[in-house]
Amino acid sequence: MKKIILLFIGFTLFSCMQPLDKQSTRLPYVLKGSINGEFDDFIRIRYDDQIDSVEVINNSFQFEGEVSSPKAFRFTFDSITTSDVFYLENDTLVFDIIVDEVKLDQDTFKDYEIRQLSGGKTKDLKAYMNTLLKSSSKSKKNRSLLVKEIDSLIKIYPNHDYLGKLLSELSMKQYLLYTDIRGLVSKINIDELNPHDIGVLEKYQQKRRNYQIGSEIPSFELISITSETVKLRSELSKLNLIIFWDSWCEECKSKQADLLEIYRSYKFEGFEVIGVSLDTNQQDWITAVSQKSFPWKSLRVESGFTGKMASEMGIVDLPQNYLVDKKGRIIEINLSLDELKTILSALLD
Repeated sequence: MKKIILLFIGFTLFSCMQPLDKQSTRLPYVLKGSINGEFDDFIRIRYDDQIDSVEVINNSFQFEGEVSSPKAFRFTFDSITTSDVFYLENDTLVFDIIVDEVKLDQDTFKDYEIRQLSGGKTKDLKAYMNTLLKSSSKSKKNRSLLVKEIDSLIKIYPNHDYLGKLLSELSMKQYLLYTDIRGLVSKINIDELNPHDIGVLEKYQQKRRNYQIGSEIPSFELISITSETVKLRSELSKLNLIIFWDSWCEECKSKQADLLEIYRSYKFEGFEVIGVSLDTNQQDWITAVSQKSFPWKSLRVESGFTGKMASEMGIVDLPQNYLVDKKGRIIEINLSLDELKTILSALLD
């Protein structure tokens, strides 16, 4: 929790930096750099579904142009090879590109290493947000803090392409819930953002809408330790914490170990834990369950992340948990242990 508070303070300081110009309708940029290694005569970038190119002279290149707001772009080297995403913004952006040859069997391929040396505020902004998310476990309290952070971000950097990327990630990994994202999206002009990012955002928001607090989780068919087909509803008690995990997720196993005390305290009051594994290999799952010897029910989604339950509910990041009642109605999503204990105390004591 201390990390969250420190990062929140850090963002307050960060937001005092000179923001991107919110008044100008066009933002001039300069994108330049050097290339080390064998390269074609022209270098290309793709943004807003268009391609721009400039000539490479003495291993150097320079693009100049304008954008209506900071835009995501990629260097494109051939029909299939592109760089990671960078951002065109109101600054001089300096890059270094190293071209190397990689041999695979009888074929030779070019490998491109791209580094942004200087310019632009987005690089620092992304680093800040990545640090914040890595230090923030999923919980109801952290969701509230994160919403405040993103709201401040929207006020400082309106219509920045990075917002689409960030919001799609927050929805996809369920750091924020459906209503959180919907509230933030209402404050931005999504027509100004990258269409691909908005497509991903809309896809996962639909899944979050279908399985938001108050919705019911259907009686999905799952696999038991003995390889029998089990309907989820038949396993539900008065209150149930459904935990999505797999044998490769160390954080998942650690959190389950921390849950033991709560489980033992409320087991006989009508509380049940159901571990739902997304392992595709049955034996990996069985081995992990036997090693940990958790006393609660253990089931598995056939086909893992691509299985029906995980796919329909949009489970792509682990761990995740859902508190549901006997009918499968969702009471809360991604609770911390303290938050879970508070709810159980109120409902079962």
